[in-house]
Amino acid sequence: MTAFEGSASVVVGVENTDAARLAVLWAAGEADRRGLRLRLVHALDWPVGAEHDPDMSKPWETWSGIFRRSGQQTLEEAHALALGARPGLDITRLLVDGQPDAVIRGQATNAAMVVLGSRRLSSVKELTTAGSIAVPVVAHATCPVVVVRDPEHVEDDPGTVVVGVDGSRVSERAVAFAFEEASLRGATVLAVQVRPFIASPVVGAVNNAEEIVEGRIRLGETLAGWAEKYPDVPVRRQVVLGHPVHTLAQASEHALCVVVGTRGLGGFKGMLLGSVGHGLVQHAHCPVIVVPRERDDGD
Repeated sequence: MTAFEGSASVVVGVENTDAARLAVLWAAGEADRRGLRLRLVHALDWPVGAEHDPDMSKPWETWSGIFRRSGQQTLEEAHALALGARPGLDITRLLVDGQPDAVIRGQATNAAMVVLGSRRLSSVKELTTAGSIAVPVVAHATCPVVVVRDPEHVEDDPGTVVVGVDGSRVSERAVAFAFEEASLRGATVLAVQVRPFIASPVVGAVNNAEEIVEGRIRLGETLAGWAEKYPDVPVRRQVVLGHPVHTLAQASEHALCVVVGTRGLGGFKGMLLGSVGHGLVQHAHCPVIVVPRERDDGD
């Protein structure tokens, strides 16, 4: 039994961009692996002033028809793309009025997971502009959110699912997802624990060695039992001194995906608390899967 058995669908945000098409293909593959329906969602975000054409040549009814036909065409093209990649997949299409982030957040409430294409905004724009979709969705979603920034790396056999481990309860949820994903794909799990690095040549030598030992202990505690639950999944462990985003981004260069947990609590504060996940959305070299906390999860 998978973690998402009984869930309605894998939701993917659809736009007329290469990034969104890459997300559709990834979502189709994931829905097929998990035996779930794929739900294609396009947000009909009306352009400012569309209802008041300057030369009055197109009344509001005409604008409405134009944008709706465009949205429907975008959905039809995404449907053909997904079905071409995964014949026989159960696919539904949905055209919804509203801003993309609000529409996708609404669709996430009854989804197995949400998949988005990366708009490759800068870190500042990702936090502050209306062009951002990933950050508000990741901060508020109650299901895993996948941001497909780059294609998965399939050159290795078996492939690798990277998971960031920090010992928290939400990190344990990320580990659970990573093992399930690796089992579905016939892949290896690379569990990475990142510990702080002390540069001082005097204090650092001792403290850094202690950090490595502590990291191995915590990694062992978090992974305990998962090898027994998923005997088909090989596991590699890595303890690294440094910054989590930089380390996991490096690990993502040859990975199918990288999985992390988020401590997002909603609103701007929540976005900042999920700094590792949001940093990876900017810098990872493969799809990033952000697993949310449960309401009662501690830090």
